[in-house]
Amino acid sequence: MRRLGRSFFARSPEVVARALLGTLLVVADGATRRVARVVETEAYGGPDDPASHAFRGPTPRCAVMFGPPGVLYVYRSYGVHWCANVVTGPRGAASAVLVRAAELLVPESGHLRGPGLLTRALGVTGTDSGLDCCARDARVYFARDARGLAGADVEATPRVGISREVERPWRFVVCARPAAPRGPRTAILKATRAENIFS
Repeated sequence: MRRLGRSFFARSPEVVARALLGTLLVVADGATRRVARVVETEAYGGPDDPASHAFRGPTPRCAVMFGPPGVLYVYRSYGVHWCANVVTGPRGAASAVLVRAAELLVPESGHLRGPGLLTRALGVTGTDSGLDCCARDARVYFARDARGLAGADVEATPRVGISREVERPWRFVVCARPAAPRGPRTAILKATRAENIFS
């Protein structure tokens, strides 16, 4: 597995959100390793995105979003479950991608539908917020999957669970994957450049 480097994340959130589909999210705790293939993501901007935590500038909760690309931003949603995001764009731009669903591959197979189930199964918590996924010894990182999902269709839909900027089509789902629930359809994007999206 080849880890994703800083330059992968140093792009606009919607580009990274789509490009993360098919990659592997890896959590390594000593000899234990959990691996899941990403099949659903959502992009969030900064001051230009009213649905983003960073819309009104840095706060103690979202300050990580203003950091370098490739850093984890983990927050608790409604006081119930953790949501794992990865920071995108240049430092100070405040954007991130939420990983919403994945297919668990190791240590067993399963469907991680929803960000809360995903973080629970992989063991990601608020203590991981600020972790640099691009560091060589990172406990949590993203990697390219040699098998990937090349040739799959990607569905772009409005984001879910928000009350502002609801029509922005920044939720990306790999079609026909059981781990990724479907939402209102806005566009189907054929993955013609599989080497950039899924490899």
